[in-house]
Amino acid sequence: MPSNWSKIRDEWLDSTAIAKDDAKWALEALINSEEEFFEIEQKNKTKEDATNQVKNLKKKVKETISSKEISLDDIALNTSNSNKVQISVPSNLNYLLKVWAAAEGRDLSSVAFQCLETGLREMKSKGSIPSVAINRYDSACQKRIALAEVNNLLERYEIAQNEIK
Repeated sequence: MPSNWSKIRDEWLDSTAIAKDDAKWALEALINSEEEFFEIEQKNKTKEDATNQVKNLKKKVKETISSKEISLDDIALNTSNSNKVQISVPSNLNYLLKVWAAAEGRDLSSVAFQCLETGLREMKSKGSIPSVAINRYDSACQKRIALAEVNNLLERYEIAQNEIK
């Protein structure tokens, strides 16, 4: 298993299914901290010092990852990632949704959300949603996955550093 940051990073870049541009975009969250990774590796420190430095660096990098994620579309997974949407529906549909919710012991909003999600997926598969919207959505999803994988790299790096010290 690779033990230093550059090996872990390069191995991920070679093996990830994420598009290279999106993977490099996600790694930009770490560029300002890479020198600190290398510094931790090169200085002879006690295991405890190295572990504390890696933990502090992880906190700093996670903040940067969170900022990058927010920059995608002003939605961050760490904060509330849902928005309240209010719609008006005809009374007969409202009745159907209420009865459905009662029959399944669910709340009305979860049934309405299921309908919305199912409808959007069907519209997407039929090509009813404008392609520019689908492309932006897919790109944001790719970038979120890349950020999650970069976050996982930090975990792997921390484990590797704990093993070699």
